Amino acid sequence: MSLRELQDRLARTAQAIQDVTSALIERKAWAAQLRHAERNLNQKQALVGWLDTIRKMGKGTGIRVPKLKAEASRLMTECRGAVPVWIMPLSRVADNFDARNARFDIVIIDEASQSDVLGLLALYLADKAVVVGDHEQVSPSAVGQDLGIVQHLIDEHLEGIPNAHLYDGQTSIYDLARQSFGSTIRLVEHFRCVPEIIQFSNQLSYEGTIRPLRDPGKARLKPHVIAHRVTGAVSGNKVNEEEALEVAALALAAAEQPEYVDRTLGVISLVGDEQAYLIDSLLRKNLSEEEFKLKHNILCGNPAQFQGDERDVIFLSLVDSSDGGVLRVREEPMFKQRFNVAASRARDQMWVVHSLDPRSHLRPGDLRRRLIEYAEDPYRVLAALENMESVPGSALEREVAAQLAGLGYRVVPQWKVGHYVIDLVIENNGKRLAVECDGDRFHPLEKLPDDMARLAALERLGWTFVRIRGSQFLRDPDRAMEPVLAQLKAAAIEPVVPGENGESALTQDIELRYRVVRRAQEIRRIWRGEDPAAARLAHRGNRRGSLRRTTSSKRLRP
Repeated sequence: MSLRELQDRLARTAQAIQDVTSALIERKAWAAQLRHAERNLNQKQALVGWLDTIRKMGKGTGIRVPKLKAEASRLMTECRGAVPVWIMPLSRVADNFDARNARFDIVIIDEASQSDVLGLLALYLADKAVVVGDHEQVSPSAVGQDLGIVQHLIDEHLEGIPNAHLYDGQTSIYDLARQSFGSTIRLVEHFRCVPEIIQFSNQLSYEGTIRPLRDPGKARLKPHVIAHRVTGAVSGNKVNEEEALEVAALALAAAEQPEYVDRTLGVISLVGDEQAYLIDSLLRKNLSEEEFKLKHNILCGNPAQFQGDERDVIFLSLVDSSDGGVLRVREEPMFKQRFNVAASRARDQMWVVHSLDPRSHLRPGDLRRRLIEYAEDPYRVLAALENMESVPGSALEREVAAQLAGLGYRVVPQWKVGHYVIDLVIENNGKRLAVECDGDRFHPLEKLPDDMARLAALERLGWTFVRIRGSQFLRDPDRAMEPVLAQLKAAAIEPVVPGENGESALTQDIELRYRVVRRAQEIRRIWRGEDPAAARLAHRGNRRGSLRRTTSSKRLRP
């Protein structure tokens, strides 16, 4: 039988089953919901009444709001059963559900590491609870709370409760659940960031246990991690104006490049909110509302505001500067959580914008130094990890690789995707084809179910596979290679030009970064009024038509 035909048939059938199953689930769910609603007219009436009551409340500032809230809570008691799943913020839960008679089979608290002790309200409604969070991410800070009053309430009401002293508003509901329930289910497969981005957080907070499964070849923005230093900057009152101007100019410059069309952008200030406010103001003044919100979905904020969120491209602003001396070390758990969140929000590219010389201004172990040095050379960490995990290939893999290399293709053996390994990967100009060599001791028959599960996971990530059967290759290598060559042709993967060795791709990466930085410098000169010719050119020819000339950076402050 033809292995390739079987493989194609299996892929088509698997996709058809998935499509039919999805459609079946959707239609059965809606059918059940409609039957339920038709049987209970009172629930339906209460549900419509609740929706209209919520609309009347608006922003929640009118004189009738307290009465409307009470009426919404009363209606919810009756209409709760009309909808099987309710999704809302904790504040809305408190407004709408009467804990004395509202019960749910399961309550899921998402982003629980950001929720304080008030999250217990949701647990009160649950027969069973799933608490989802990460104690290595930003936790509640209890800003403005009188800890003396909090301690008095703990002493008065929580006698006999295990770890009662931790119910202080500074401990998340996730941490409280972790202490109370004991065991946790840990998710270690990571699909959002390319490996070059997530490895900083992986080593900082997770002891290298996170398995990045996203293929960096699918992310066209390279380099994936960039360190960019601003010279002559001074920070004060949680604002570094020169750095803010540079971040805004870089974001505007990136938004003009064709590689960043329709890419989402984010800016994270690692010190306070003031820097984020300033950068947000600069970007809003120089981008139309459509460009700011619809095309690039720009968000500027602190790490906590980005928790649970992501963007294609993130610009980190470290804010701090030095007058030449060594800064106080930042290594507290609170800062570690912020850095972990901030450095794991970018899907494709992360810019680390700073005003420091990490070797002169920061001590070893300082989180800022670790982040800057990682951004300067992320591949050093990746190379070290690859050397630790290298596994020799089989004789069959070596022979197949030699055949392909003889035809001029660039072949990478033992390609790692998280904790998975692909026998051979053929690549050129960002296009890749995976080759699996079957039939030897590395792929025995008894391991076939595990092998198929591994391939299914990798195909879900976008990998295309072609298989070579060992027995067929030994009998007739040329015939066994025909499906591989046909797949390479279909994928438009060409042999590598002699002497190229990936240099053209590296040149393109450097050129894109240089183009963004150079354009950002032009924008800064226009803002300072130093380049009238460039300002006129930008006004006449800027394809985005959004860059506005401003003669002084101070006019750009919010």
